[in-house]
Amino acid sequence: MPRSPNILITVDLEDWFQVENLRGHYPHSCWEACEGRIKASTKALLQLFERHHIACTFFVLGWLAERYPELVQQIVSHGHEIASHGYSHELCTTLTPEALRQDLQKSRRLLQELTGQPVSGYRAPSFSVTSDLVDLLAETGYTYDSSYNSFSMNSRYGRLEGAWNKTSTGFLQAANGLAEIPVSNLEIAGKVFPWGGGGYFRLYPFFVFTKGVRFILSRQNYYLFYCHPWEFDAGQTRVKGLRPDYRFRHYVGIAGNLKKLDVFLTRFAECDFITCSEFIAS
Repeated sequence: MPRSPNILITVDLEDWFQVENLRGHYPHSCWEACEGRIKASTKALLQLFERHHIACTFFVLGWLAERYPELVQQIVSHGHEIASHGYSHELCTTLTPEALRQDLQKSRRLLQELTGQPVSGYRAPSFSVTSDLVDLLAETGYTYDSSYNSFSMNSRYGRLEGAWNKTSTGFLQAANGLAEIPVSNLEIAGKVFPWGGGGYFRLYPFFVFTKGVRFILSRQNYYLFYCHPWEFDAGQTRVKGLRPDYRFRHYVGIAGNLKKLDVFLTRFAECDFITCSEFIAS
């Protein structure tokens, strides 16, 4: 019998005030004074995943892990994989190689001490992958990355450089052995449409989104979805003075998003929901 398609649900564990579109209003220096809402929104996701009996990969921000260690341990107790989202949510493109190395080491060490488990994976803030990052991840003990987003119309997204081999499973592999699991986008007639989740999942009509996912699965037999806990928190602070495009991108579709994800997981129940590490090992 043919294998069922794989779906990788990934969660970037960051709070509402740490989003790049809000950085002008909430610089790193004021994070301590912000209302933390990560516990309730993450709990809602954990309950949803438990109902569907699926394991996911949580890319955890080190800054949050230091302040909510019990939340990280709760995620582990639910059977999910812990990976790194860096420590301070600084774009990799803005860091020197040495600063990036320290960020990678600090976040990995912190998460491993909290969980007692090896941390193998990483995702760059805002998908800001760089060639320095690819080299440093292998040097600092990571075995896979999930930072590449092929949609070219977001200036924060990085690009993969150098030679990459595509494995039979579907992920990419660099010469240094690092595996790359790209975000899943829709490619039609040479054009790339963002289809990996996040704000696009909230924005697109559900039947359109699911048709796109079916198309992706027919082409590569796996689909990688990403989201953030704040995308399911309708009660979060409404920031005044945001650029209109940032305001739209941040708040569109949040109110009904948890139910939408619930229906999505039901709609694709015939697929195998696995963690990123399981996908690499399959």
